[in-house]
Amino acid sequence: MKTLILGLGNDLFGDDGVGNHVVRLLQQQREKEESSTAYLKGIDLLECSLTGLKLLDVMEGYDRVILIDTIKRSQPITGRVSHLRGEELRHIPGPSPHYVSIPQALDIGRHSGMHVPERIDVIAVEAKDLYRMGEGLTPEMTAAIPEIIASLKGLLEDR
Repeated sequence: MKTLILGLGNDLFGDDGVGNHVVRLLQQQREKEESSTAYLKGIDLLECSLTGLKLLDVMEGYDRVILIDTIKRSQPITGRVSHLRGEELRHIPGPSPHYVSIPQALDIGRHSGMHVPERIDVIAVEAKDLYRMGEGLTPEMTAAIPEIIASLKGLLEDR
């Protein structure tokens, strides 16, 4: 099964960049050949700031994608980690007719004959302020990184 770990977010909006930050950290650890990254063998890592249909090009050819991204909740606790399966993602229209959700993009890809992932998992990390301008994670989000990586390892053991 060809698997991609995809960190989503925008580093210019602080905690929104946590997915990218985690992927960079994993890439650095893997390059140093740390034994703690053996679970990543044969898995592609990519950081990305794209959305909507543009994600089809990134996900095409993979059987499984694990997204690491921030999520907005009504009363968020920055750094709280949860797991969502692809079928739990909402098909919500975006603020523009040009925006499509991840499930909608995958449906379009399937109907177009593209090889898109059958399995999507999301490591969703809550953030209080997704629009804080400035690079770098808050201390609360930084403290969540070990839990994010533990969740990722758990998902990969469930291949």
